[in-house]
Amino acid sequence: MRAPMKTVCSFAIAVAALFFCSTTARAQASDLTLNQMDQAHLDALAALTAKKIREAKPSGGPPKVLVFDFFRGSPGTSSQLGTLLADRFSELLSGYATGMKILDRKTLKDYLTENWTTLEDLRSNEVCFRLAGQLGASGAILGTLAEKDDKIDPMLHLEGFGPKEKEDDIFAWRDRTVSFSLTEELHAALFQSGPNYSRKSEDIPEEPGVFRHGEPGVTAPQCEYCPDPEFSDAARAVKFQGKVVLSVVVNVDGHVSGIFVLKGAPFGLTTQSINATKNWRFKPGQKDGRPVPVRLDVETTFSLL
Repeated sequence: MRAPMKTVCSFAIAVAALFFCSTTARAQASDLTLNQMDQAHLDALAALTAKKIREAKPSGGPPKVLVFDFFRGSPGTSSQLGTLLADRFSELLSGYATGMKILDRKTLKDYLTENWTTLEDLRSNEVCFRLAGQLGASGAILGTLAEKDDKIDPMLHLEGFGPKEKEDDIFAWRDRTVSFSLTEELHAALFQSGPNYSRKSEDIPEEPGVFRHGEPGVTAPQCEYCPDPEFSDAARAVKFQGKVVLSVVVNVDGHVSGIFVLKGAPFGLTTQSINATKNWRFKPGQKDGRPVPVRLDVETTFSLL
């Protein structure tokens, strides 16, 4: 039985009615156009958000804010619309950054790219907030997009701004909500998955003399000693659950080499997996009755019992 995951949400702000005139679901934030009224609504939301953060008087100096992708329904469920909306909101928020710093969302995207970590790994506000701290932010802004009765209900979630014991006093306006119409373009973007920062086996360069698992006549290596990697302290603290997928070469002596990360995980779990895999021992794969080096994918699932 998995340990329950605690979802932290300091407060929520409703997004004013928006109507996007996007030409394609895959458009970038710079291509996303809003009519004059909707642009004013989003701009006002950014101004209000900045004002509320300043009023919270966060300790430790000027707040450093990171905007995460707006997830569809629940944290970790990505969408093209959620990514575009987060990009645009972060840009507008930067215009009201007096007394605070808005971190470029490229910081988050670079981290996900460099660590081959997917948005699906960000399955709780607590995970996002801890990751924001690792990226230099003191507070995080997340959002959720819910479809209901041909409407989209967007809601922001802020974490790390102000004393928790005074949340209700500081953020008494958090329960307001407004919907906007779900157009065909928005619907397509809402259900199109967001960016995928993982890699595929076909991205691995050709390796002369190394066979691939699944090739005709090639038997798969059999694991003889494959202990699970340890949780990192940071991952355990936020009850992270996810997986790391590695592609490895099992040599004729049963040792592992040529480790290639296909999908990583935050909080040092990719490194933990790599270090554990280096010590694994296999019965080597064979072709025509003789041991041969074989590349295969290995997956480690991290979950707390």
